[in-house]
Amino acid sequence: MRITISVLSLLVLLTGVTGCKKYNQVDNSGTVKTPYILYIGGYNGTLHKTNDALYFNSLFPTDNSTVRQVLAADTMLMYLKQNFYFSRNEGAAFKQSNDHPRDFQDLFYKYYLPNQALYESAIDKKVYLCSKTGLEFSTNNGETFTQETNWAVGSPAITPTSITQIDNNNLYIIQDSNNVYEKKPGNPWTKINQVTPLPIIGTWYISHQSNTLYAAHFEGSAGIYYSANAGADWSACTGIPKNRKILFAAESFSPNKTFFAGLDSGGLYRLDPVAHSFAASGIGLPWYAKVHFVVGKKIVYRTDVERYYHFCATDVGLYISEDDGINWRLIRSGAYSSLF
Repeated sequence: MRITISVLSLLVLLTGVTGCKKYNQVDNSGTVKTPYILYIGGYNGTLHKTNDALYFNSLFPTDNSTVRQVLAADTMLMYLKQNFYFSRNEGAAFKQSNDHPRDFQDLFYKYYLPNQALYESAIDKKVYLCSKTGLEFSTNNGETFTQETNWAVGSPAITPTSITQIDNNNLYIIQDSNNVYEKKPGNPWTKINQVTPLPIIGTWYISHQSNTLYAAHFEGSAGIYYSANAGADWSACTGIPKNRKILFAAESFSPNKTFFAGLDSGGLYRLDPVAHSFAASGIGLPWYAKVHFVVGKKIVYRTDVERYYHFCATDVGLYISEDDGINWRLIRSGAYSSLF
C-alpha cells in the first residue's frame, strides 16, 4: 500500500513539474512590436491597406481609374490617378486637389510613367508633381499645387515626366534625353550639361539608388542607363531585355537598397550596382505578368529582431518575397498597379 501511494505521489509531482515547464515555455519572441503598413493601388482604382498580408482594408472603391502612385507627407496620405487625391484621416476619406496630371499613355493597357510625384521631406517639405502643364509643387501636403517658377538663368521651364531625390538630398527631373535638371538645396532648377548624353530616343523617366542616377527608357529598346556623376555622363546597364516596356525602375526599401526593374510580360530584374548589370529575379512570378512596382517593408518583433519583406504589384496579383526579391509567392489575386 505504501509503495502504491509513493508511486502515485511521484506521478502527481512529475505531472505538476511538467505542467509548469510547459506554461513557462510560452514564447513571445514572435510578437510584433512595430508592424509595417502596406498600401496597394489597383488597376480599377481600388486602394487597400494591410499590416500582415492576411487582412486587407479597402480605402477606396472601384472607379476604373488606375492608381499610378501612392505617397505620404507627414500625416497626409496621397495618391495619384488621372487626378491627385489627399486624405487627412489615414484614408478614411479622400478629397481631390486642384491639379490635373498628365494622361495615361495608353488607356486600354493602363500604361503610365512611374515616379511622377515625390514628397521632399528633408529640406523644403514640398510635394512635387510632374503634371501635363509642367512641374508643380504643394506646400500643404497635396491639397493645392502651384506652378514651379524657380528656374535658373539659361534653364527654361520644362514639362518633366518624372522626379527623384538621391541620398544627398539633390532633386532631379527629366523631360527627355536632352533635358535633365538638378536642384541642389537652396538653389533653382538648373539644366545639366551632359558630356556623355542619353540616347535621343523615345520617352525616359528618372530614378536613383543611393547617390547614383538611373534613367529608364519606357519603350524598352534603349534599356536603363546610370550616372555616377549627377547626370553629366551616362552609361548603359547590361542584362535587361530590350524587347519589353520598362514599367518600373526604382530603389526599394531594404538594408542593401536593392534596385529593381519590372517589365511588361518580361519579368522582374534585380541590379548588381557594382557591375551595373541586371539579372532575372522573379522566381514564382508568372512570365506574362505586368510587373508594376516593388516595395520593401520591415517588421520589428518584441525581441527587437528585424525582418524584411518585399512586395510586388502585378496585373495578376500581389506577391511577397522573404529573400530580398529572389523568390516570390502569391498572397492576393487581383490587378495591382502601385505600392507604398
